[in-house]
Amino acid sequence: MPTLPDSLLNTVFVSTEQTGTGSAQNIAHGLGRAPSIVLFGFTGGTVVTSVVEGTHDATNIIVTVTSGAKFKILGWSY
Repeated sequence: MPTLPDSLLNTVFVSTEQTGTGSAQNIAHGLGRAPSIVLFGFTGGTVVTSVVEGTHDATNIIVTVTSGAKFKILGWSY
């Protein structure tokens, strides 16, 4: 199985399962800088009708997701 060097592992964040509120949500990522790429994954709950990205920063990934939708976020900073 391939392995990744620590320098790459420290640039990836995967959230725990989140629940959309219909309002902007700040999800702390710990990357130390704004992520270069953010991916959204629907995991259940209410059908997603809207996902809007905010301006991500060195502390948080900011998204607004349909209320009741379950999701995870992957952030990568390179």
